[in-house]
Amino acid sequence: MKCIIRDDDLNYFSAPKDVERWYGDLFKEGVPVGFSVIPFVKPSSDVYVGGEEFEEREYAMHENKALVAYAQMQPWIEILQHGTTHETVDGVYEYARTVSREETKRGREELEKAFGRKIAIFVPPHDWINSSGIRAVEAAHMNIIRGRGAGLRNWLPRWRYLMIFCRMLPWRLSYALRGKRAPAYPYVLDFGKHKELCSYRLEDDDVFEGLAYAHRKNGVFVVVTHLHFYTEEKKERLRSLIEKAREYGAEFIFPSVAFHD
Repeated sequence: MKCIIRDDDLNYFSAPKDVERWYGDLFKEGVPVGFSVIPFVKPSSDVYVGGEEFEEREYAMHENKALVAYAQMQPWIEILQHGTTHETVDGVYEYARTVSREETKRGREELEKAFGRKIAIFVPPHDWINSSGIRAVEAAHMNIIRGRGAGLRNWLPRWRYLMIFCRMLPWRLSYALRGKRAPAYPYVLDFGKHKELCSYRLEDDDVFEGLAYAHRKNGVFVVVTHLHFYTEEKKERLRSLIEKAREYGAEFIFPSVAFHD
């Protein structure tokens, strides 16, 4: 089994001390973390921005030189793209509404400019993405890590989508008929022009069951955390999850590694 830690919402308003506080011990142990970074963020965006007053404009990731330098020097960090602005409009999440290919590319190019490395994975804000968003991500040559909905939530007229739909529907129904929630699918799904992985939230009631399931299936387990909403209780939950994974003999990997195995 392979394990991935994905932390969402890192942005211009984050600071190296935030990352070091919650992940410094894991980095010392050689545990990789994939940080889903918002390329451009405004003070009015639906993410943490701190307690100060800021001018209402887009703040690009490369403007936070201290955080960029920290990430560049930390060998256990991988950068993922988390939307482009992470803005919710009229109650609709950014990539759950129509988004252009140019906008997705703009976000990827900002992160590549800031961190000086190729960005290979896209994480939809709030784990929601529609078909136009998927096409935009494909045009930017990225794979996707999302929540549990992969395989049934979107549809594009391709044989790969039909094949995966036919595989996923009976699997999910087998749980639904027993009154149970299906676990996150523990393998990479290949949709032809992109691949996807499913993930758990650290707060999910069945996250430890999901870890055990991925172990039994010798699959990939992905857990999602949120840096700016961490508490000591949540950190202890993550630590317990990591220790249980180690008991299973799991290998902790960078997110991109899963798509190349």
